[in-house]
Amino acid sequence: MYSAQIRSSRTFLQKQIPSSHDPRLMKVLFLLLIHLGLTTALATPEKPALTKDEVVKHCSPRTVDIEIRGRDQQGEWVSHAAGTILHEDGYILTCEHVTYPGQSQQVILSDGTAYPFKVLARAGGSYDTAILKIEPHDKLPAVRLGQSEKVSKGQQVMVIGNPSGRRHSIIHGTIDRKSCGGGTQIQIIEADIGPGNSGGPVFNAHGEQIAHVHVKISTAINTSRHIRVDHMRDAFAKVFSDENRQDYMIGITVDCQGGEAEVIGIRLGSPANKAGIKEKDVVMEVAGMKIDHGVHYGLALISRIGKEPIPLTIRRGQVLIKKTIQPLRHNPKGHGKPGK
Repeated sequence: MYSAQIRSSRTFLQKQIPSSHDPRLMKVLFLLLIHLGLTTALATPEKPALTKDEVVKHCSPRTVDIEIRGRDQQGEWVSHAAGTILHEDGYILTCEHVTYPGQSQQVILSDGTAYPFKVLARAGGSYDTAILKIEPHDKLPAVRLGQSEKVSKGQQVMVIGNPSGRRHSIIHGTIDRKSCGGGTQIQIIEADIGPGNSGGPVFNAHGEQIAHVHVKISTAINTSRHIRVDHMRDAFAKVFSDENRQDYMIGITVDCQGGEAEVIGIRLGSPANKAGIKEKDVVMEVAGMKIDHGVHYGLALISRIGKEPIPLTIRRGQVLIKKTIQPLRHNPKGHGKPGK
């Protein structure tokens, strides 16, 4: 096939170039490159899947166990759940339904180190998503987020959880439905999901998180449903990154579904607008916090933007630009209208 294309390209070149000294040479060579690009299918090969042991080795340090202890009229109780490290600075992704308060609540890393946590943000209903915050001594290994559209029926997955306090328990299963629950969930079979798995990650064969554990719906073939990662990203776009829900705003909207924190909207007259931030700029850092994608920007928005000036680093093309933006306080009544 390729030899035939080369002969075809050679014939094409001979017809277009009467002489090696012809001044049209560069233009014709450019056309030749286009011709080859159109006729030769050179698809980027998909990265190979990891072995099960490699997935475990990569994903375990990025998974956490959650333990909440309390006391009620019936005595002491303990609740177990799981989550993932969403950002190296100690932001944890888990389910909203496991974030009820207790007398003590802690996140336990894979090495056994425990930190108390606070609930930073919640999105209930179909999102069933919550963000916890711990203050680690060192930077943590953050999870890689996958893409829901790449999930397929029959795909093998791995779930890490904390059932009945059995920390970092590993379960393997199979994707049965790639979209259910109104497009917000995936369905897995052959994985014995139980209490304590809630909020835990569902990983694909590349070590990417494609969902977090939501609910078991049948014991017949161990059927369970889980919040798709693109729906979790949607929670950031519509809830966590919605500046109308915050006390202060800077006026930037970023793409939470993409691979970078690309600016897709600037609020007219906002601090960001006045500072010269433009659409298609990419946010790289907010107040010293590294931003790898739009979800990270949402974390920065709910935890680092207040009345103090915000140092911001953006990338415009190949150039890094540093800005300092003064956030604007919203209307105290919370109607989403900016005020002084």
